[in-house]
Amino acid sequence: MKTVKLIDLENDGKLNMAVDGVYLYIRCKNDIHKYDLTDTGLETKNTVFGKDGRARGLTVFGDKIFLYDFLDLYILDKGNLQVLDKIRLGTNLSSDVCGAMWFDPPNVFVKIRNGWIYDLNIETRETIKHAVSDSSFWAHCVIENKVYAGNFAGELIEFDKNGLQVKRKMQLCRKNIYDIIFHDGLLYSVSQDATLKAVDPESLGIVHDIKKAVRGMASILGIHGTNLILYDWGQIAVWDMQKMRLIEKFDFPNGSNGGAVLFAGGILYGGDYHSLYCRDFNAS
Repeated sequence: MKTVKLIDLENDGKLNMAVDGVYLYIRCKNDIHKYDLTDTGLETKNTVFGKDGRARGLTVFGDKIFLYDFLDLYILDKGNLQVLDKIRLGTNLSSDVCGAMWFDPPNVFVKIRNGWIYDLNIETRETIKHAVSDSSFWAHCVIENKVYAGNFAGELIEFDKNGLQVKRKMQLCRKNIYDIIFHDGLLYSVSQDATLKAVDPESLGIVHDIKKAVRGMASILGIHGTNLILYDWGQIAVWDMQKMRLIEKFDFPNGSNGGAVLFAGGILYGGDYHSLYCRDFNAS
C-alpha cells in the first residue's frame, strides 16, 4: 500500500466527508464539493454557509445530504448540492445538533446534545423529541431494529429504532465512549479510558477489554476483512479483530485533530491543509 495524492484542496484541516457510489462529498469551510472518483474531477460545488463554523458534519442518505451546523440541519439535493431546506432544531449551546443517525423515509433521526433524538419528518417538517439519555452521545450503530449508543457518561444504551424506547443499558467505561461499530456479532468500542472493547449485544457482556489500546481521542473508521481500522492520536491503527492485537500503526494525513479522515469501500481518505490523499487497502 502507498499513499497517493488525490485532489488539491486548500482547507482548514477540518473536512467532513462521505462516499456514496462513485462520488466523494466534501464539506470544506463554507462549501460542499462533489467529486467523481473515477477521474477525481470536480462534478459540482456549492456554497452553503455564509460564515465560518466549528461544529459541522454531513451524512448521505438516499438522494439527500444531511448537513448540520451548530443549531441547524440543512437538507441538500445529492445531485446538484442545492439546499432544499434549512431547519433549526437546537435553541442554545445545550441543544446543538450532533449529527444525523439514520434515515427511515420520510423520517430522519437526528441526535441533539444532552441525550435527545429528534424524529424529523422531512416532508411535513413535524418533529418529535425523544429523551434517550441524560448524557450527550456521539457514538452509535444500528443493528436491524435496535440502536446502540455510547454516551459521555460511559454508558452503552440499547433502544428501539422506531419507538426510541430504552431497553437496556450498561456502564461500559467511566467516561466518554468515542465510537462504536458492529461486526460479525460483536460491538467494538473505543473510549476515554484508552481501551478497545468488544461487547456481545445479546448479553451486553464484555468479550474483550484491551487496556492502553489507544492513546487519546480515537475513532473507529471502519472494517477491512478481519481488521479494525482506527484513527488514534494522529495515526492510523490497524487491529486484528480475531486475535485482538495491533498489527500496525502508520502516519497518514488527517487534518486538525483527526478532522479530515474517512475510510470507505476499503479506501482511506485523508487531508492536510492543501490536498486530499488516499490509501487503497484493497490493493495490499
